[in-house]
Amino acid sequence: MSLPPSSLKERLFAEARALGFTRMGVAHAEPLTVEADRLRAWLAAERHGVMTYMANSLAARVDPTLALDAPAGPGLLPSAVSVIVLAMPYARSSERVGPAPGRVARYARGRDYHNATGSRARTLAKWLRRQGHKSRATCDTMPIVERAWAERAGVGFIGKNCCLIVPGLGSHLVLATVLTSAALEPDAPQPERCGSCTLCLDACPTQAFVAPRELDGRRCISYLTIEESRPAPEPLRASIGDWLFGCDACQDVCPFNRTALPADDTTRPFAPDPRWEAHDAADVLRMDAATFATYAAGSPIQRAGRSGMARNAAIVLGNAGEKRHLPVLREAAERDEDEGVREAARWAVERLSAE
Repeated sequence: MSLPPSSLKERLFAEARALGFTRMGVAHAEPLTVEADRLRAWLAAERHGVMTYMANSLAARVDPTLALDAPAGPGLLPSAVSVIVLAMPYARSSERVGPAPGRVARYARGRDYHNATGSRARTLAKWLRRQGHKSRATCDTMPIVERAWAERAGVGFIGKNCCLIVPGLGSHLVLATVLTSAALEPDAPQPERCGSCTLCLDACPTQAFVAPRELDGRRCISYLTIEESRPAPEPLRASIGDWLFGCDACQDVCPFNRTALPADDTTRPFAPDPRWEAHDAADVLRMDAATFATYAAGSPIQRAGRSGMARNAAIVLGNAGEKRHLPVLREAAERDEDEGVREAARWAVERLSAE
């Protein structure tokens, strides 16, 4: 016998907490409207850069019951009635991880969140299916605007830096969603609480924010070091500083991220991996494809690929201002198999030689 909606939601949230999710919420699986207009305007302004998949999957992003090639074909979950949003915090200690030069965004310092969090969301979806409800889980693996659904589900609010902020947890968290045919009582959205604070906007090294809650992805360090296949535009390279993969600048200054870490933080799958203590940017630049594959296994840095990480490493070394890195940079500028890496290395050599 299936559980009544109220009991089902209570049991569901208990199961989610047991899996390690700290905050949960529910929203009706109806099309996003205001969010869809914002996304269309963002795409029209070409602020997505090379992320063409954002435009190609627009229909499904704003309506989880539609297919990627809507209106034909099955949707992500055509029978979806509810969207369950799950939040799991990751380590956000202030100390540097790994030898200088080179920093990695906090979310990428441990296990790949797609697996660490996604597997738990899939376990929750299986639990729902055992209760007789169709369900499908995702953790940044399908075209769903997680932050928008999280805001609708009352998990948190979207701050001026476009990150979801969960009072009591901050913004250093991973989101997962479960689409389900179960009719669950939706939770009330939270009000936006940034007030007059603009610390995040002011802290962006590349001035990527056009306005509050409006990001030009093409200038964002996370985009430039992960999504973009070419070296960053020259005027932005110095501002990348020592960010090897991703960026935490706009989150580091957010008052909501002053919350103390959970006591069991070191046991979480996002605890820093020893690999960051063993290799700096110069090591990354030297890696061939096989070495990088071993180095990046089980980590989000696989997204950038060997060439992308080597390119980033060259820019980081150029910004480090240490002439001892000239030999490895000159070698990459002459011999690396990727033109983007060679070009970034040449830029770094010129920058260091001029100092």
